[in-house]
Amino acid sequence: MPEWVRWIPAVLLSAIIIAVVAFAASQGPRLAAGPGPAETNEVDDLNFSVFSEEGLAFIDEQRIPRLDLRDLPVETEPLGLPADGELVIGPHPQDLDYRLVLLASGGEGGARFTTVTFTITTKDGEVRELRVAPPREVAVGTFRDVEAFAVESAERFGYPPIASGTLLDLVLAAQESGEPETTRTASGDRTGLPTQLEITCTGDAFCQPIFVIDVG
Repeated sequence: MPEWVRWIPAVLLSAIIIAVVAFAASQGPRLAAGPGPAETNEVDDLNFSVFSEEGLAFIDEQRIPRLDLRDLPVETEPLGLPADGELVIGPHPQDLDYRLVLLASGGEGGARFTTVTFTITTKDGEVRELRVAPPREVAVGTFRDVEAFAVESAERFGYPPIASGTLLDLVLAAQESGEPETTRTASGDRTGLPTQLEITCTGDAFCQPIFVIDVG
């Protein structure tokens, strides 16, 4: 034992030892564990997407945007959305698809979309509509391919399938008018979200489908 320790009164030495042990007990685990999780504005408290600058960067990084549409109306301010306007997500900088997740209170409780791009429309401080493109392999296609896609997706979303020849008629109408022509299915609510398929065709026999979801 060093000579100077012998001169410290026993009571004082005991107090020093107790203080050191107490510090180690309270601070040691914290130092060993490293810093805690960083605070972030990338998602909300329930891990749903927000559309602030940080949130948009996170969406592009993870490619899994999530929207909670169970309690309507959905206010724009907590989501970082404009009160009136449109926000377009995509196409992705690396030409990758997003995996959009929508939660709903009715039907099957929502839907998942693989999409190249989607648009959120807002009005009077509320989310009103989503327009969701399909995966890039069918985002634009011949009228026959898009018609097959429309028939296949009808059962999933609960809207009536389009009649055979509908898109050929649309292509012929576009050739006659010289402008793109558009048709839209009736609404289906199997997923709990009123959904229609809108299809626009041009005179060169190519068509573009997009899901239109009525939020409120």
